Amino acid sequence: MRLFGHPVHPMLVAFPIALLALTPVWDALAWANVLRDGRITAYYSEAAGLITAGLAAIAGFADLIKIPQSESANAKTALIHAGLALAMLSLFGVAFALRGGAAGSPSVLVLGLEAAGALCLAVTGWFGGELVFRRGVGVEAKKP
Repeated sequence: MRLFGHPVHPMLVAFPIALLALTPVWDALAWANVLRDGRITAYYSEAAGLITAGLAAIAGFADLIKIPQSESANAKTALIHAGLALAMLSLFGVAFALRGGAAGSPSVLVLGLEAAGALCLAVTGWFGGELVFRRGVGVEAKKP
């Protein structure tokens, strides 16, 4: 999926990476009584992260189905990347559902789900980087 010749998926992933990676940090600071309103920041960070991750997932799926079947190694890596992204979305989605709204205090379970989601996010990003930077998936060759 491209917009004015540029791939859309890489444009969109920056938002959920930043928002979701910081969510457990805000919740941990609120849970430890270091940042009083950290739970509110975490709530909106997680909500925005889930929305933008959904948009990135749609663009990523459009890219996934365009990988030729002849490139089985790339397709396998892309499927691992997609599966991890869906697992990450599920972990953060369940944590968001369990947190009890913006005023709710984060529980240990919510913190654990968010920490697992952040770890999954990091591994997902590694596989995405593997696809682009090592294998050149979605990268157009320079024209002379």
